Amino acid sequence: MQEYRVGLEDVRFFAYHGLFPEERILGNWFVLSVSVSKESSVMSFDKIEQTFDYGQIYTICQEVMAEPVDLLETVAQRIADRLKLTFKDMSRYEIQIWKEQPPLGMKGGKSSVSLIENLNL
Repeated sequence: MQEYRVGLEDVRFFAYHGLFPEERILGNWFVLSVSVSKESSVMSFDKIEQTFDYGQIYTICQEVMAEPVDLLETVAQRIADRLKLTFKDMSRYEIQIWKEQPPLGMKGGKSSVSLIENLNL
């Protein structure tokens, strides 16, 4: 059995997520990495329908990032829910989201959330 994975790494979005009112007004940069996997004993990739379309993954992320929420955990779960609806043969996904320079008085740095699920367990 083989695992096949498609994903996007370090995709940047400017969005308005956060608990603090100024985050909803000023916005911030967020970085996402998202991958989806499937297991199969036969791998055939002659047509886009046989694989995962990373353009669809990007569209899902773009649409979810456009809807402001308080928590990065909510963003990750919404992306996961949309991935599950879109890719029925997906066996695993990994989502990582970073908020660049969160308003905590830090000089640089990022906050992050990761969501990983094996669907065939």
